[in-house]
Amino acid sequence: MKNWKDERIFNQNMPKRIDYPNVPVGAVMKGSAERFPDRDAYIYHDQRIKYKEIYRESLRFANALRKMGVGKGTVISTHLPTCPQYIVAFYGIALSGATYSPINPYMPENDVIYQLNNSDTTIVITNESLAHVIQNIYSDTKLEKVIVTGDQEMFSNDHPIDMRHYEENWYSFAELKGASTEEEFDAGIDPQNDLVQIAYTGGTTGRPKGVMVTHANLVNSILQNTAWGYAALPKELDNGGIILEEVEKDKDRYLSEYSSLIGTGILLSPSPLFHVSGVFGSIMYPIILGFTTILIDRFIPDKFLEDIEKYQVTHISGAPAMWNVLCRHPDVKKYNFDSIRNVGSGSAPLIKEEMKLLMKTFPNATVGEGYGLTEATSSVSSTVPFRSGLRKLGSVGHPLYDTEVKIVSSDGESEEALPVGKSGEICVKGPQVMKGYYKNPEETKEVLKDGWLHTGDIGVLDEDGFLTIVDRKKDMLIYNGYNVYPTRLEEILFQHPSVVNAAVIGKPSPRVGEIPKAFVVLNPNQPVSEKELMEFVNNRIVHYSKIREVEFVKELPLTPAGKILKRVLRDQEKKKLEVMEK
Repeated sequence: MKNWKDERIFNQNMPKRIDYPNVPVGAVMKGSAERFPDRDAYIYHDQRIKYKEIYRESLRFANALRKMGVGKGTVISTHLPTCPQYIVAFYGIALSGATYSPINPYMPENDVIYQLNNSDTTIVITNESLAHVIQNIYSDTKLEKVIVTGDQEMFSNDHPIDMRHYEENWYSFAELKGASTEEEFDAGIDPQNDLVQIAYTGGTTGRPKGVMVTHANLVNSILQNTAWGYAALPKELDNGGIILEEVEKDKDRYLSEYSSLIGTGILLSPSPLFHVSGVFGSIMYPIILGFTTILIDRFIPDKFLEDIEKYQVTHISGAPAMWNVLCRHPDVKKYNFDSIRNVGSGSAPLIKEEMKLLMKTFPNATVGEGYGLTEATSSVSSTVPFRSGLRKLGSVGHPLYDTEVKIVSSDGESEEALPVGKSGEICVKGPQVMKGYYKNPEETKEVLKDGWLHTGDIGVLDEDGFLTIVDRKKDMLIYNGYNVYPTRLEEILFQHPSVVNAAVIGKPSPRVGEIPKAFVVLNPNQPVSEKELMEFVNNRIVHYSKIREVEFVKELPLTPAGKILKRVLRDQEKKKLEVMEK
């Protein structure tokens, strides 16, 4: 990093590069259980779960999986909502040597089938409230075993689900753990090459692609972020675990600059655990930091505000649409937010007004933004974390440790870096960059070139190395913090006999960020109403991807080559919003 001696950006007590331990993901849980055995790792519905309890149950589950013949090469999918069992399942899978693949439990059945089959999943873990989905699709998949859990199994193995109502090769999560041991074992994991996760993200064809994340990718990404955000470096323990040690030992000086000490933070995040940011931000990141994480089922503004004060939360994270709701809540002034020391924002850029509002609402906090994507294990750049550091409004910060970012021509004709200040495609190189797309060498070659990940996002670097996002991936929109892929909606629209042509864009919305809006050219001989067309699409997709508005048009703007100019449609909607605001 050419500017690593710039004390406005880098803590000068830190080394230029991180010495990454070659350890599997399970070493993170093992180290924190050793260091913080009796600290609360999670609080869910006011029930507290200690670090040593999470590790113990994870070992029990890992041993149960081993008895089933699970090991390296086995893919296990989680079809679960946010719950304590999710964390145990994740670490149990990782400790066993198997590969974890998260599934959004609210996806339509056809999408669940696709992901299970594409990932070669043979075991799925589901909740009894969702088990009917797996029962319906079981014969269409490669599944060999199903593990079921439920509310009665949240905090104890003493009351397992009655499995007499289920088929053969269906098992109770609690019963498996209860009959197992807490023995530690070596699963023979090669961190640099063995996969810990296959995370699905949208593709250019509309079909999700499986991002292959190695143990090293995930561990390295966590360590990059903790080095950047907390001036903390990894230390290997004699038992094989890893912990963090702060470089700056002057406690008072440290706390005046950083948001908290290791082992003291309390985190509240609305991100569901099955989301790509859930594993990173609620399962790995807070565990290595020794934080207590408040798990919530879903984002309810009133409850979120209450929980901040009730638990004296120090760290919160979310998206701009969420901040708008919280900061403008009619009762926001009733609560005391003095405990909040860090606000992390992602998913979409923060505008100046939102940033000012956040700083006013949470006066003791540093407010930061970051940029990441699934293919880079969630992290590329972040706001300078220490209070005296350099910040640039509108920027997503500086590349993290050991992360290179270059901007190249967006036409794909050259791999040469563009000059400072020129916009183009963002390319990333670092130890957090994925291994590739699962069973998809063609797409892998398209985005990974000589170790550089081509993100498809447009950005610009300034003279200090700070990154600003000019545009997100060409078509993706973000509704209430969720990624929505228009191609998938367009594919369904084209299945309707009345549709001649269609384009879906993100219409700006002050409340939720963007709403999916469809522009549709109809067959004049087969009329259909907006309501009928919306129902046709929305009955086939997950709730947050639903089309919220349809506009019938005579024609769509096209390039000479016949491609739809979505930029023109987006500009039209922005102008309409500007007129309304005036």
